[in-house]
Amino acid sequence: MIKRLVLPVVVFFCLLATPLSAFAYSYGDPGKEAFAEAYKQFEEQLDQKDYVLAKETIDAYDKEFKLYFPEAKEKIDAALAEEDAENAKQAYRVALRQNIERRLHFADEQFEDFGQAKLLLAKARGTYDVLAPYVKESTDAKTSDALYTAFDDALTALGNPGLFGVGKKASDKETFDQNIALIEDTITPLFVLPGEEKTGLFEEEDSIFGQSFGTDEIWKTIAIGLVIVLIIIVIIGQRKKKRQNH
Repeated sequence: MIKRLVLPVVVFFCLLATPLSAFAYSYGDPGKEAFAEAYKQFEEQLDQKDYVLAKETIDAYDKEFKLYFPEAKEKIDAALAEEDAENAKQAYRVALRQNIERRLHFADEQFEDFGQAKLLLAKARGTYDVLAPYVKESTDAKTSDALYTAFDDALTALGNPGLFGVGKKASDKETFDQNIALIEDTITPLFVLPGEEKTGLFEEEDSIFGQSFGTDEIWKTIAIGLVIVLIIIVIIGQRKKKRQNH
């Protein structure tokens, strides 16, 4: 029996040795945020006055809205019910702005984890790609370009751990924070919920995950849990074989 458990135990320690950021996010294209890209389709549907299809687009991301942007979702639903296209668009854009704030918030928390912070920063930038035309419309092209520069500078400030020390670059938390603040201070006043003066800033406690979302602890727990399940499955399988042989 001990020999039979060698492989699961080896797998267990390999998983613990693996950087937990590898489990944290499975992103596909790091520069794309499906929730944000859906806004383009939503806007087009509203321009065509197809409120039924626009509602279906929103409902496809119901989970994201409920978890992170419930106030925006409430405004969108109300606007769609009244067939108020402009307010529906405005509320969705607020959710996109909050999504940028959310991604940047956790990028800041994960600053020491280069891979994690880089992915989160890419998601924030991908969301900004959708909002950039409205920033230009509300301010000017210079402001929008300055925000893209801030994203680039924030990425540079993450440094780079390199590969076995080759290409290693030191991180710069102060520069990172300055650029994150610039991004947030610029976009926050531009996107406000319809009929409200407050900006509806994203707060970590708004997430059902609270302090756990985006941290290593939750992924370590998942990894350990998966290994335990694997060991149990192997033991049960070996016992079944043993009974069949008898």
